[in-house]
Amino acid sequence: ENPWRLDMAGFEPDGNRFFVRYNQRGHRVLRMSAIDGRTGEVRTLVEETPETFVDYNSKGFARWLDPGKELLWMSERSGFNHLYLVRADEKRFGDITPITSGDWPVFQVDEVDAETRTIRFRAGGVYEDQDPYHVHHGRVSIDTGEITWLTEGDGTHDLTFSPDGDLYLDRYSRVD
Repeated sequence: ENPWRLDMAGFEPDGNRFFVRYNQRGHRVLRMSAIDGRTGEVRTLVEETPETFVDYNSKGFARWLDPGKELLWMSERSGFNHLYLVRADEKRFGDITPITSGDWPVFQVDEVDAETRTIRFRAGGVYEDQDPYHVHHGRVSIDTGEITWLTEGDGTHDLTFSPDGDLYLDRYSRVD
């Protein structure tokens, strides 16, 4: 009812279910739904209904880690923008596990490595003695939530990785 946009979000490998991301007009509801292609049954996998609005444009990250089984989802449900793992398999359908957490926001996801089950991302406010708008880079384990911060200097960072991804150049600066 009252959609602003519907996005096809993938099929389950066996082809029986497909997923649709629904953004309600006014941006007060954002949800991922599973639709059974045989019966037409629609089930909500995950839903955001904040008091203000969903910032779907810059905070609307959703990506299948394992199609039809595990969904990576970005949400401000804790009061800060963070990453979550949402289970879509029948046994744990709709279970939501935080991947990142804390009194700081995730700004952007740069890379998802399904093989190592890690996410490389950008965040702000991670160091108490620094400006909360400075951009820092981190890598988090999807399974444990353990974060390795790739940057620490007091400023906004921009990383360039070597072709094999083993090394990176960190350029950072501050307005002052």
